[in-house]
Amino acid sequence: MTFIRRSNFIGFILLISLLFGVSSCKGQGYGNSTLGNSTSANNTLANTTLASYTLGSNTSGNNTPRVDELCLRNLSEEIKPYAQKLMEKIKEDLKEKVPESYLETLFCRDEVSFSPQVMIRSLTWREAKLPYHQFLEKERILRAKEFILKNKELLQEIEKTFGVEKEILVAIFLVETDLGRKTGNHPVFNTFFSLSLTGEEDLFKKFIENNAEIDFNNETVRNRWRKRADWAYRELLYFVEMSFKNGWDPFSIRGSIFGAFGYPQFVPKSYFLYGYDWDGDGRVDLFSIPDALASIANYLKREGYKRDANRNYKKRIIMKYNISEPYAETVLKIAEALRAPLSSN
Repeated sequence: MTFIRRSNFIGFILLISLLFGVSSCKGQGYGNSTLGNSTSANNTLANTTLASYTLGSNTSGNNTPRVDELCLRNLSEEIKPYAQKLMEKIKEDLKEKVPESYLETLFCRDEVSFSPQVMIRSLTWREAKLPYHQFLEKERILRAKEFILKNKELLQEIEKTFGVEKEILVAIFLVETDLGRKTGNHPVFNTFFSLSLTGEEDLFKKFIENNAEIDFNNETVRNRWRKRADWAYRELLYFVEMSFKNGWDPFSIRGSIFGAFGYPQFVPKSYFLYGYDWDGDGRVDLFSIPDALASIANYLKREGYKRDANRNYKKRIIMKYNISEPYAETVLKIAEALRAPLSSN
């Protein structure tokens, strides 16, 4: 994976918008846009190149706003101190990778928003209850077979390169985003920002006082909350770094309710680990079918997938892509249906 350009990113004076496509860790069980609350397709990202803009410092005698006056201004006064603390931590953790001025302008964007509901949904999510059976409906299987025929040469080359059957790749593509139709409509930055911010215990408690579904005194719930917040913070760092290095406007990248994006529904860490530039244009674009399919194949291969392995082994590897037995079972059943001849019924 090669990053080829860096933009001055974000200013408040001049905005020039361009559009292009983009390039995730699966394995959290939260990537699927077709089963979540995000249904609108989003096949391209806005690559926004902005005029360089330096936020003013608090210097006496000039009227330039201070950073702390401009940034996070759309957040409530109750939330803002926690967000400022998070922003400073991000600056420290990314100081060798992303300029501080970039981070300040990022947090001063009007689009920055906080939703405690992301963490609440994360803690009450029930993967096993999702309607995976819908992907075995005849109409979807027929569309998937048509996709294989239309992309036969590409799929054969990817299968040959990575040793992952084309039916498995297309089955995952079908379940994740309905063959690219539903990639999610939630701003990925705000998703990870919200999950990270609700890692502040006293803040999060304010939003679950009357929530009967969440027993915060339960050790298992607390451990899951802590793990989820820590994971989200690491993903937020990867996401900001990814956006900076590619010159992408972070707020143009939209994904699932828990931050997975692109056709394969990767999260940012997986973009770095498994993203594959199949078409050789110098970037991993997960909203490009060649790069997306190759990235899925690369993920499975690097996690140990073997084409000649038995069904149970393949199932275990697919569950590394999404930690859900119903998910893995559905992928395998779809692949089996795609290999079968077309029924006349």
